[in-house]
Amino acid sequence: MSGPSPMVSLRIPEDHLLALDQRVGLDGMRNRSDVIRSAIRHFLNEPLPSLGDRVEVNLGPDLTVMMYDFCKIRAETPEVVLRHAARDYIQREAIDGETVNRLLRKRMDELQARFDDDNSNAQR
Repeated sequence: MSGPSPMVSLRIPEDHLLALDQRVGLDGMRNRSDVIRSAIRHFLNEPLPSLGDRVEVNLGPDLTVMMYDFCKIRAETPEVVLRHAARDYIQREAIDGETVNRLLRKRMDELQARFDDDNSNAQR
C-alpha cells in the first residue's frame, strides 16, 4: 500500500467481528484492518451482478489442490478455468444428448417400419 489511506469507521455485528478476528494472523494479515482491506479487494474484484450470476462450488480437497496447481501452470484464475469447464461440459452433454435422442428416434423408426411391414404382409 502506498502512503497513508483515509480512515473510515463502520459498525458491524459482533458475530462478524468475531469471524473477522479469526482471520487475523492468516495469510499474512496482521490486524483487523488487513482483513477488512482484503475483503474489500475481494468484493471489488467480483463481477457486477448484471454481468452474470455467481455460483459457489465446493471442489473438495483433492480437486482444490489440482485446480490451484493447474491455475499456476496456466496463469489462469479458478473462475476462468471453471467457466471454460462448465461451457465445455454443457456443450458436450448437449451434443451427446442430441446424439442419443437421434439414435433412439432412428431405432424407433426402424422398429415402426418393421412392424408396419409385418402387418401389411399379414393382411395379404
